[in-house]
Amino acid sequence: MSLPEHFCCVDVECVATGRRHDERGVAHVVVIDQDERLLLKRKVRPSGKVENYLTPLTGLRPGDLDGAPPLEEVRREVVALLGPSMVLVGQRIVHDIKWLDLVEGRDFAYSIDLAEVFKTYNLRYNNYAFFSLQHEANMLLGPGTITEPYDPESEAMASIQLFKRYYKNEIQLLQAKRKLLHAYRPRSFVKEHNYNYQGVCMARYFPQKCTCGAPCST
Repeated sequence: MSLPEHFCCVDVECVATGRRHDERGVAHVVVIDQDERLLLKRKVRPSGKVENYLTPLTGLRPGDLDGAPPLEEVRREVVALLGPSMVLVGQRIVHDIKWLDLVEGRDFAYSIDLAEVFKTYNLRYNNYAFFSLQHEANMLLGPGTITEPYDPESEAMASIQLFKRYYKNEIQLLQAKRKLLHAYRPRSFVKEHNYNYQGVCMARYFPQKCTCGAPCST
């Protein structure tokens, strides 16, 4: 597999605008290009009330978004950096695309999901194992590459570096998958809090743990 001619990572972080896991508002947007240059880093003012800043995950606190521009203004800045030849790369990048209302074929060419790139078959459980970006980065780029609270700039930079290092080299990618599968994986923040943080449901991808009744994603 060869690298696309033009690619970048768009990373979006959200705060909770309600207690359901589908009630989130964009609060931070970062764009890093294929040469690992920071093109954009903007805080965003949510349109409604912030229920919880999810500080352990976002690093954001009350007051941090005061005076920040609205989402539509930041979205226009992002679109101006992209274009129909740009490939978007990132962990579960489809969600970042949805948050920014980007249109494939107009705002970008297509997207590549790192979660799909690094997924590997687990013979023990007879299923595919998916890994967090934090696990991928800390195991393959070096310990401490991504820590909590998560910084969207660090996440986007790690996404670009992982993509450049492993996407085009099938042998290295296979070795990386084995390393990810067999390495110890610390419990995630949402697991540590049983998928509910201060009354906010965090079980978007885990219907069996959902306490809010909102539709779950796969």
